[in-house]
Amino acid sequence: MEFQGLQNSLPNVITVIIALLIGLLSWYSYKKYSSISVTWKVILSSLRGLSLGILLLLFMNPFFKSSKEVAVKPKVAVLLDDSESTTVSKGNYEGLSTYRSTLAQLRNTPKKVEFTYFKFGSSVQNIDPDTFSPTQPSTNLFNAIETITTSNEGYVSAILISDGIITEGKNPVILSGNSTFPIHVIGIGDTSRVKDISIQNISTNATGFTNTVHSIEVDISQFGFDNQDINLKLTSGTTVIDRKDISISKDKEIERVQFEIKLNSPGLKQYKIEIEPIAGEWITENNSSGFSIEVLDSKKRILHIASAIHPDVKALRSILFEDQNIELSTYTYLNQSKSIKDIIPTDEYDLIIFQGRPPSVAISEFEISNSGYSSLFISLPNQNLTSTQWFNIISVNSKETFEVHFLPNDENSEHPILELPDIRLSTLAPIQSSINASNAFPDATTLYYASYQNISTDSPLISILEQGNTRRSHFNAFGWYRMYLSPNSSERAFIKQLISNLVDWTSSDPDNRLLKVKPTKNEFNSSESPIINAGLINENGEVETAGTIEITISGANYDANFSMENLNNGNYRLQAPNLPDGKYTFNAVARKGNREIDTQSGEFLVNKSNIELANTIRNQDLLQSIASNSGGMFFDFSSVTEFWNNQSVSNNLVSRTEIQENYIFPVRSVYWFILVLLLLGTEWLLRKKFALP
Repeated sequence: MEFQGLQNSLPNVITVIIALLIGLLSWYSYKKYSSISVTWKVILSSLRGLSLGILLLLFMNPFFKSSKEVAVKPKVAVLLDDSESTTVSKGNYEGLSTYRSTLAQLRNTPKKVEFTYFKFGSSVQNIDPDTFSPTQPSTNLFNAIETITTSNEGYVSAILISDGIITEGKNPVILSGNSTFPIHVIGIGDTSRVKDISIQNISTNATGFTNTVHSIEVDISQFGFDNQDINLKLTSGTTVIDRKDISISKDKEIERVQFEIKLNSPGLKQYKIEIEPIAGEWITENNSSGFSIEVLDSKKRILHIASAIHPDVKALRSILFEDQNIELSTYTYLNQSKSIKDIIPTDEYDLIIFQGRPPSVAISEFEISNSGYSSLFISLPNQNLTSTQWFNIISVNSKETFEVHFLPNDENSEHPILELPDIRLSTLAPIQSSINASNAFPDATTLYYASYQNISTDSPLISILEQGNTRRSHFNAFGWYRMYLSPNSSERAFIKQLISNLVDWTSSDPDNRLLKVKPTKNEFNSSESPIINAGLINENGEVETAGTIEITISGANYDANFSMENLNNGNYRLQAPNLPDGKYTFNAVARKGNREIDTQSGEFLVNKSNIELANTIRNQDLLQSIASNSGGMFFDFSSVTEFWNNQSVSNNLVSRTEIQENYIFPVRSVYWFILVLLLLGTEWLLRKKFALP
């Protein structure tokens, strides 16, 4: 054991002075007593000085180092394929029975090896091999190999037991070539093909919109059925939406079939594709597969209030009427006692468009306040909005108007409203606008300025403003109907797209919720844990790190309450337990103390996946490539008994020695403090013996 030094900030001179003072004070405290002999004075002074000296030494925190040479067993990582496809019995492979037998023979190693076992499906986890039983509905082999190759555990080799059937993630062959140790592979499963028809893949968007047609592509895999007619059906619950009869060609192993669904109502919709079983199929569990679509309400309820009859009004309404996802209500003001209305009953509007100065009778009739609705304002001749009105974004300082062109604001060129057809703006028909205007709000964003006779101005032509959960836009110009009626198709396309973008952006919800809760995906497998993430900010717009989020998950025969885990920085997470098949809703409440911050609800699906049964043929080429690229060996499960006898495998299993260093800190040992107590206790007893105070 070697002394390494002291861990303290006291200078050595101060330490020596303190030690001398302890010795002098210890002697001086007994020198004055004449009733005891010099010998006992020395003994008592030594007891006190020694105890205080030990405390001083502990305070200075000395430390020592010891080292020894130890033998270290070689570490081997074992990756066990946890997917359902490994349990399928086919050919000489008898499913789970063969898998467990292979694992048992592998564990019977003739050398001392330290094994670390992992199971992998969609994720990688440590596992006790005695309790291992494959259940996962997907296989991410890339994730498994990445876990061990980036580990700092010092593995000398790895053993991969898998059928090589990948259902998610990237191809791991290139990654295996970067491994610093060999990856030996034991292939399980069967390589033979059997007569079967299965749903290989379903391709569709996870989200859709009401009143649209949603396309679905289904890949049908077959082997052994030449020129066979099969029947497919698309169902939602017990309702059959569509049927298709196709003829399988012997020249094609994959047949692609397309379905279309009319999405009528919003919500999370669950569907299933089914193939009617055919005599002679090896397995029918892979004849069906489910999927889900989150249908969003695309209908935008818009109220257009025009304060005059003008070609711009006609052009705007024509553009809006062309959009099937807009429910347009119109109100045209003629005078105090007369107006033209075409109103669609609704509880509220997503957007109110004011064209010209809003008449007070319309504001009163529709109960429009200065905070209720997102609004778009468009100018009309002699009706410029004044800066004193709440709905004004652009303040017009002069009623005089001029022929101007669009001049883009380069600082905001990436705004989604400006995703427009490429066109030279100076060639567009001129529009009428003021060249002496300004933004009435300092936080308003200008997208276009007015250009007068090719001279740039600071007068805003289009400005936008986002306040809380509402958006407002202002198009400070009129006479743009000429572009809508232009014989130039590019010019017509530009103005139509500009108006549509203004309407879409302004009517969209900016989503300024304080609590945002979202499952990691719309549809989970019954064998995986649904994960729900949340973000929380407080009423001041600051990240809330000290909140609590209670969430209730409900299903047909399920109802449970959970507390989300606080991940700091305003992020929260819940990993729910495995749930049976069905549709689930969740309701989350965020609180801080007794104060409720916000709530949110949503839904997700849990389905049983058959993707692991769509392909049950061992991917021999993939497994062999992983082994050869990493410098490992490939073995068939039937030859696993020869695994440990292979020279390439055993060469890595050599015990090595390493120097193990151990640092000793006396201050961390209770025995030194016990010694101090014993010394002080002995001194106290002797003082009592001599009747010293």
